[in-house]
Amino acid sequence: HCRPFDADSKGTVFGSGGGVVLLRPLAEAYENGDHIHAVIRGSAVNNDGAGKVGYLAPSVGGQAACIAEALAVSGVEAEEISYVETHGTGTPVGDPIEIAALTQAFGEQTNQTGFCSIGSVKSNIGHTDTAAGIASLIKTVMSLKHRQLPPTLHFSAPNPDINFDDSPFRVNTELLAWKATG
Repeated sequence: HCRPFDADSKGTVFGSGGGVVLLRPLAEAYENGDHIHAVIRGSAVNNDGAGKVGYLAPSVGGQAACIAEALAVSGVEAEEISYVETHGTGTPVGDPIEIAALTQAFGEQTNQTGFCSIGSVKSNIGHTDTAAGIASLIKTVMSLKHRQLPPTLHFSAPNPDINFDDSPFRVNTELLAWKATG
C-alpha cells in the first residue's frame, strides 16, 4: 500500500495509467458553449537543479518558491484554499519535504494552522509515473464537481518528520463535504 504522510510509509507503489483533459482559455470555452468542469487560475513550474535533495527529491526552498509563485499568479490567498491535492508519494523523504515546502509557502500569507485538508490519489491507485499529475488533476476536478473530499487511504499516524501541528495542513482521512470558503 502507498501510505502518504504516514509514519509507516516505506515508499511509493508504482502503477500504470493515463489521462486526458481538454484545456482551453476560459473566454473561448464560454464562446463555444463548452461544459466547464474547472478553471485553473494559475500555475508555476520548478526545477531547482543542484539545490535538490536528490535526483528525484526537490529542495524545500525550491518547491516553496514554486508554490508561492502559483499562489501569486492565481490571485488566491492561502487561507482561501481548503484542499491541496499533493504529490504525496508515501516516501519517508519526499512527504516531509512537500509539507515543509507547502507550510513555508502558505506561511508567507498566514499563521493559521489545520485549516487545509491534503490528500494524494496515490493512496488509491499508486504512483502512475508520468500520469501522476493528470490523475491528481482529474481527482480534484471530480471532487469539486461532487463537492466531496475523498479520504487519503492507509493513513493512521503522521510521519514523525512532518510537523502538522504547526502547519496549515491536516491529512483528510474520511469522506467529507467540500464546503466553499470564498
